[in-house]
Amino acid sequence: MSDFDSNPFVDPDFSNPFQDPSVTQVRQTATPGLEEYNPFTDAKPTPAGMTPKTAAPTINTQPAIMKPTEEPPAYSQPQAQEQTQATAELLRRQEELERKAAELDRREREMQSLNVSGGRKNNWPPLPEKFPVSPCFYHDIAVDIPVEFQKTVKVMYYLWMCE
Repeated sequence: MSDFDSNPFVDPDFSNPFQDPSVTQVRQTATPGLEEYNPFTDAKPTPAGMTPKTAAPTINTQPAIMKPTEEPPAYSQPQAQEQTQATAELLRRQEELERKAAELDRREREMQSLNVSGGRKNNWPPLPEKFPVSPCFYHDIAVDIPVEFQKTVKVMYYLWMCE
């Protein structure tokens, strides 16, 4: 039973790893304690056994500036004709956008005038005049839907109403 209690990896001559000569030497010549340490000094304490460097590298505090070795390549300027064409294209696009904005404003004013003047009275669902509830929505395919889609919308509307 004693065979199971002993460590098979232990060297019988070496019982304590902290009594190794290399460990004890480092412990004895360790860096000075906190009493001797001054964080505000420029000199850093050197551990025992290490010699300080004799020549410290020089530190340059100036920013790195790249100096061109040759002149930068001359970029070709757009010729006057290309520049005028680009300007003309931009002006044409701006005029087109202004026309579209004016058309949208005109349509919006037209729709607001129809709503204010009472030209668009709610007409759906169709209910008799004497009915106590009035229609909720305005519905007119001929006015609201573009001409090319009116037939399709009418067919879909009738199919929906039949179901």
